[in-house]
Amino acid sequence: MPKKRRITEEMALRAAAEIVRQGGTEALNVRSLARALGCSTQPIYSLFNNMEGLWYALMGEAKAEYRKHIDAYLREGGRSNYEAYGMGFVGFAREEQGLFRYLFLTGKGTPDPFLDDIESEMMTLYRMPEETAAAFHADMAVFSFGLAVLVNKQADALTDEQISDAFKREFYALYGYYFPERERFWEK
Repeated sequence: MPKKRRITEEMALRAAAEIVRQGGTEALNVRSLARALGCSTQPIYSLFNNMEGLWYALMGEAKAEYRKHIDAYLREGGRSNYEAYGMGFVGFAREEQGLFRYLFLTGKGTPDPFLDDIESEMMTLYRMPEETAAAFHADMAVFSFGLAVLVNKQADALTDEQISDAFKREFYALYGYYFPERERFWEK
């Protein structure tokens, strides 16, 4: 008799993420996950209790993938960290369509899990008071979200260069709005 393989939470979450990548959130259920793992539904219920437990655990996996995209843009250099966060967000939407939809479009996710890091970066880099950084980023997030949804639906809609240029234009416009008295640092 063949030995049964033990299904771990890590295995289950990787398989669940792959199901969401390939078929979207609607493709993920206990049966589809059991099929992908080659097991019965019992190990999945043992690990997560129910679908809500699985969805909650998958949130951590999706956030980790999102973080990888942010980190890749931060390491790349050649842009501010603030722009790197935006490019990472839109890159994640393009390259991880199912996980992006899970995190940001299903209502199961949370606001951007790196919001505190982003606002802190703005306060430091651009000398913004905390309230202004929050308002500025909220305005910028609306724009970023639009770009992300566009490339999530049509991956080749915009190149990275076009996205970067669009971010700069929007950032400069908002900076002028929030800080009309400040010198335009990009015009130096």
